[in-house]
Amino acid sequence: MARIALFIYSLIGVLNILSAVIEQPLLRTLTKPLLMPMLMLYVISQTHILIRNKLIFILVFAWLGDMFLLIPGNSPLYFQLGLGSFLIMQIAYIRLFSSQSSAGYFDLRQWFSLPIIPVLIYVVGFLAFLLPLIPAALYIPVSLYALALGAMLYSAFLRKKDSSYYLIFIGAIFFVVSDSLLALAKFYYSFPGNSIYVMLTYIFAQLLLILGLCKLQPKN
Repeated sequence: MARIALFIYSLIGVLNILSAVIEQPLLRTLTKPLLMPMLMLYVISQTHILIRNKLIFILVFAWLGDMFLLIPGNSPLYFQLGLGSFLIMQIAYIRLFSSQSSAGYFDLRQWFSLPIIPVLIYVVGFLAFLLPLIPAALYIPVSLYALALGAMLYSAFLRKKDSSYYLIFIGAIFFVVSDSLLALAKFYYSFPGNSIYVMLTYIFAQLLLILGLCKLQPKN
């Protein structure tokens, strides 16, 4: 079932990206809700119960975020609900990655180290650029999400160098790229092909993160 789930996920991902290329919103609406359920099937077939429920929790909130952001219109409510769902997902990723660090838990001493500086520079710099462009009501939720996104990337960096390390770290980088492009498109300027790159990096991000995490505690 695992291979079938990955094949269907890849097929749906291709169709979703194709919907942006040929500008067919109906195809996008039909395919996007199916992405996370396919990864859930993969998780169920591949993991031990010790990590399975944590990954399903993450993917459920990723799916909710996808659904809220898929609702047409410019209602700030749906954007905030989508952002809130993804925030919960990012916090869950942070908790999971922190448990896989050399300390085995969230250790502040590990976080106060030189490698965090480029992450902070990017997050603070991006917020300094973005916040003047967005409605005041979104300052706090957008800032919280940006900090959580940076923390997710850094917690992936702090993980032990196991067999899944680079899958997860590259997946985290793709996630930052995807969300950065999405924020630029929504609040600043949507350049041609932006939606293609947003979904391409998002699809790869979730795939690499889940593949890496499933590699740690196989079912058998």
